[in-house]
Amino acid sequence: MLPKITIIIPIYNVEKYLCRCLDSVKNQTFTQYQAILIDDGSLDKSGKIAENYASIDKRFVVVHKKNGGVSAARNDGLDMATGKYIMFLDSDDCIHPQTMEILYTLAEQENVGVVSFEYDRESHSAKDVKRASSDKMPEFFKNKLDVSKIKYKRVKNLITKSTNDDFGPKSWYVQTGMTTLRMYRHDLLADLRFDTKMRVLEDTCFWSMILLKRPSGVITRLPLYFYTVNPNSLLHAGAGKSTNDILYGFWRVAKEYQNNANLKDMRIWYKRFFWSVLPRILHGAIREQNIENKRQIANVFNEMKNDGIFNVVPDFHARRYRRRILKFISQNL
Repeated sequence: MLPKITIIIPIYNVEKYLCRCLDSVKNQTFTQYQAILIDDGSLDKSGKIAENYASIDKRFVVVHKKNGGVSAARNDGLDMATGKYIMFLDSDDCIHPQTMEILYTLAEQENVGVVSFEYDRESHSAKDVKRASSDKMPEFFKNKLDVSKIKYKRVKNLITKSTNDDFGPKSWYVQTGMTTLRMYRHDLLADLRFDTKMRVLEDTCFWSMILLKRPSGVITRLPLYFYTVNPNSLLHAGAGKSTNDILYGFWRVAKEYQNNANLKDMRIWYKRFFWSVLPRILHGAIREQNIENKRQIANVFNEMKNDGIFNVVPDFHARRYRRRILKFISQNL
């Protein structure tokens, strides 16, 4: 029998956190799942830990591969996935015991392509990172939830909804690019893969391509995911960041929206994603001390300008940063 859900877990040097992560999957109240563990060339005991779980529970499948990054690992998992729905879980994080039960129930009940949910996190300041625990679980995870009483909202087209106003005006559900905060119907991802050249914000580009398909969705505020601030993770270590790769990634997505989205959806994506990311890149470029790096970034900006990527300016914020980008180009080329 094919699994109802496939959960894809990239693994790299996380022996401290991995048992907590895999236990949270093993102990799910929903049992019809497949867990694909992609050992991305770990140098510690992570691979052996994963093998141990697979030897005990046949729902766990382990793949060992040469290190290629989280995007390549997730892509390998997608190639192997057989579930009707797909989830992603980072190996230093964990999920509520009823996560799969809740997500599957809502997806089937409302017949939607995506179910979005919230997360809790271990620490909120940089100095707390050093105290990140390998076994701490949020108190909320001890709660037994009544699935029939869960509050949620159904959205016909997710790109039109960046927040769920029913739960508060500043709750990010759809705008965030975190791949792990959703369950996806498998057919939505059939022709999509993560950009392996991007080491940062690749999940935002992946989510943007899903939104281009105008999927229906369910949004709930339940914090079913526990995010651990891991000082050795790629994001917090600052390793592998490439501004040009990020720019090229968003350039490709912008062209897809220009060529395939209707005007309303294109303007929404530009406002909530493109013009949210570009200012961060520009600020970093302005602070860049290496003249050659500055010139290279300016050159990519210029190529994007010539390709019409900056022609969509949906609001004052976008117009302001478009002017600043054009000024940066003129000052550095």
